[in-house]
Amino acid sequence: QVGLNGYDAHTASSGEDGNSANVALSDTSTTVTVARQTLAREISGLAQITDPGLLTSPTFAADAVGGMGARMTNMIAALMSGFSTSVGATGVNFSLANFLAAKAALAAANALDSVPLCLLHSIQMHDLISELATTTGGAVQFASATQGIVASRGVGFEGNYLGVDFFSSNRVATANAGADYAGGMFTRGAIVTAFGTPIADDPTQQAVIAGRLLFERSRAARTDLTAFVSHFYFGCAEGQDLRGVAIVTDA
Repeated sequence: QVGLNGYDAHTASSGEDGNSANVALSDTSTTVTVARQTLAREISGLAQITDPGLLTSPTFAADAVGGMGARMTNMIAALMSGFSTSVGATGVNFSLANFLAAKAALAAANALDSVPLCLLHSIQMHDLISELATTTGGAVQFASATQGIVASRGVGFEGNYLGVDFFSSNRVATANAGADYAGGMFTRGAIVTAFGTPIADDPTQQAVIAGRLLFERSRAARTDLTAFVSHFYFGCAEGQDLRGVAIVTDA
């Protein structure tokens, strides 16, 4: 993390030919631990006979991609409660006031230099939409996602409100012994991710999907079992703390 592009401002010179003092470049770093994430399915020959069109390699390759997305969402969502800035109150529904407070906190931290992303549990999302529909009189409309936008932005994209992109997922973790959900709002740099590139050395049984996911097939002939196993190497960590705000509200 390097302090550039306005992090340090110019200063007035000490005269027409005054010397320019050096300004040290501010920097820090974040450590991300990359670890193997895995999913294994084992199917019997009888099961494949029962439904031969379903229990095939393409089916389990698609299943592996879906499982990868679910695991990444779990890991990223688990970071939401770690931001030192938090809005909301335990046992109280997520509100427009909470949303505005979260965005204001990012503005105060000079963190609105990219489009904020708000990741909420579907209950939190419902609470906000309900309040907007019943109390704001439609002064500012929530721009709900269309089918085409969801296709490009991904499942879970809900739309945009006051310049903030909203995503919902029931993988957002609970807080306060299950009484609340811990969503969050953040901008670029709040969360850091890293991948390792897997290697496939047997193209007859292995494939690397999108350069990230190793998918392979393994047969146990004596028991007529076929295993479909996938791995990806991934890690995530909190980056710049003030670029994120935890949103902890009623479940």
